Order: sequence, then C-alpha cells, then structure tokens
Amino acid sequence: MAGVQKATLNYLNVNLNNALIIGIIIAKNAPRTWGSKKKNGETRGVTSFTLRDSDIDTINVEVWGSEYFVITFYERFIVGDVVEVRSPKICVKTGDKEVFRPHVSSPFYLSLNEGNSDVTSYSGDLTTKYLALLHIPTKPSSGYCGLAEILKLPECDNAYVDLLVVVKTVKPVKTIKTKTGTDMALRCVEIMDNTTPASITLNIFDIDTIQRAEEWVPYETVLFIADARVSWRGRPVSVQVSSKTIITHQPHTADAEALRIYIRNQVNTRGGEAAAWAAWSGERPGAASVVQIRDRLASGAPFCASLHALLTHLDLEDLIRDNLIDDELKVRFADHTGELNAKLPISVLEDVLGYSAEQLKQASSDDRSAIGWRILLEQCNAKLAASPPRLIVLALRRASQADPIPLY
Repeated sequence: MAGVQKATLNYLNVNLNNALIIGIIIAKNAPRTWGSKKKNGETRGVTSFTLRDSDIDTINVEVWGSEYFVITFYERFIVGDVVEVRSPKICVKTGDKEVFRPHVSSPFYLSLNEGNSDVTSYSGDLTTKYLALLHIPTKPSSGYCGLAEILKLPECDNAYVDLLVVVKTVKPVKTIKTKTGTDMALRCVEIMDNTTPASITLNIFDIDTIQRAEEWVPYETVLFIADARVSWRGRPVSVQVSSKTIITHQPHTADAEALRIYIRNQVNTRGGEAAAWAAWSGERPGAASVVQIRDRLASGAPFCASLHALLTHLDLEDLIRDNLIDDELKVRFADHTGELNAKLPISVLEDVLGYSAEQLKQASSDDRSAIGWRILLEQCNAKLAASPPRLIVLALRRASQADPIPLY
C-alpha cells in the first residue's frame, strides 16, 4: 500500500495517515447491530478489540461496517492473534465512551471502517515477542482486590475491581434467557485466592471468553482480571466479565507465582481446605441448628459452623456411578428444625470410614452398603464451612457412648 507509515502505539497522533500498526489482540467484545435509517434499512454493526504492542502500550479499536462484515470480523480473529492494522482513523478518546471500554494506556482509540481500513494476520518474525505480551497484566499487579474484600463490599451500582485469582472449577456452558426472551450462553467459573477460603463465581457471557475458559485448569490456572464487574443480583455476591474486562491468563508476575504455589500446597496437603477454613475463622466454629445455618447461607457471607444432627443421606454407590463433582459426595443432615444438604469431600469420607476411595470402589455393593450404615442415620457432629451457596463438610464424627455428642 503506497504511503504506508509503520507506527507504534506510543507514537500515534491524529495527523498520522495510512498508518500500519502491528500488535496482539488481548481482548474483544461481541458485535452490536442495528437497522440503518440512511441505507434503506440495511443492518449496520460495530465490534471492538484491544490491541497491544509493548509491555506498556495498549489501545482500543472499533470496527464499523455492515452486519455481515462486523460479525465475520469478530469470528475471524481471537484473543492471542497477532495482526496488522492498516489505515485506521486515529481519534482522541472522550469520557462518555470510555466508561464501557477497557482501561488502556493510549490517549487515542482507532476507528476502522469497512472498505477504508484493513486488518490482516501478521506473518513476520516477531510473533514470539508479541505472544509474550499476553502474560503481562494491563494494570499494576499490586493494585488488585482480594476476594475477602469483595465479600464485604456494600451494594452499589457499577462497581469494578481488579482481581488476581486461581481457577477452582470451570462449569459447563448453559443457556439462559434474557429479559427480552433471547437465548444467551453462560459459563460459571469458581475462582479463589489466598485472602479467604471462600470461592466466588465469575460469570462469563461472551462466546470468546467462554471458549478460552475451556483451556483453564482447576487449581493451576492463574488469572489477572482487570475491571471485573461486581454483581449483587441474587446471593451471594459474584463478579462478571463485562465490556471493560481484560483477562490475563497465567500472568508473569511474582504475586501470581506465589498465589499458584499457595493454592497448590493447600490442594496437595491432606485436609488443606479444612486447615484454611480453620485459620480463616480464627476460632472454634459455633454450634448451630439446620435452620440457623440456612438463614446464614441466605445472607451470602462465608462462615463456619458446628452441626449436631442425623446423617440421613450418604450413597456410596455414587463412587461407582462417577457422580462426583470436585471429588465430593452429596450428603444430607437432619435435626429437629429441618434438613440440610452439603458436600462431603472424599478425603473426609476416607477419614470417617477408615477406607480409601479405591478400596470402597473395589468392594462389593453389599459391603459398601454395610460400611455406609456404620454412620448413616447416626447422631453426628459435622464441622461445616459455607461459601454460599456451597456448603462443605470439613470434619465428621459419629457419636458413641464413650464420646457422646450433646443434643439441643
């Protein structure tokens, strides 16, 4: 292209024409479309992405055109693609638009119009250099917010936070209906850190991030999430990916590595989660009835409690049916105030019954049933930890004549 001027993001200005900018896509937003009044009702659209070309320099890019052009563009490029942007219009940022855009370093944004500008895949020798930029957070890594602080935030409008977290679980994609009746994909990801043993749900609605989450490995993937939106819709509090959000996968920072090691040690240590809850609570869990625990669950805040109740449901056949989620069995307790469902980690089950999970799987169905009845429908003391709506059993013991459990 004649007159092309190769430029880097830190040297842009509004008088630069026919610029050629090379960078890596670090975030993108789904297209928006509408009917145009100027072109016989032709449907127009816009999509956007965020570009980076150095450790420091980032910029937002808008892409305008027909519905087909915009949707095709969105589907053609993904986060992690190194691209060449030709002949963009360089515009000065204005405050009203920036409210919904990712935080970037540049005072400008790029506007691309169908037929006037072009974006193509980069095929040069510096691809490795650009790929390394994917692992550098777009904000100072020291300014992130702990999940313990999120749980204490007072409810307000448009609250955004930066997070450094480890992925705990990645849930399957499900379809929900919006208020207008439109189907929308949703993926929920449980995230955790070292400020609280409670986890928080990260809700993802955009297809690109939903697909990226397929590669996230529980207890190993660290994410730096810039501008996650805090939501109090329902209980407990959650965070979600918004048009402002940029997710840095496996950030190359000392804090990220320290968090990864902390979580790995907790997971690999038998009883590590129970120890984390014990350290967090700082005291012996107070006794509570089923209805009291239910009331506290409704508040959405994490807590620990001690429950004296009958164990009314424990099905060891779930070990054979592979009905386990996060290596936990479903159990149910009952006292004079009602019933309560909880999750029993396999490690706690092994301690209670005196058999390993593998031994229980190898046993006959009759033997498994007999082993289960040693504690089923017996008075028990359960130490519980709540990370609403999740309720887990940290420790479980059966009452005996030599070691009775006081009842209410």
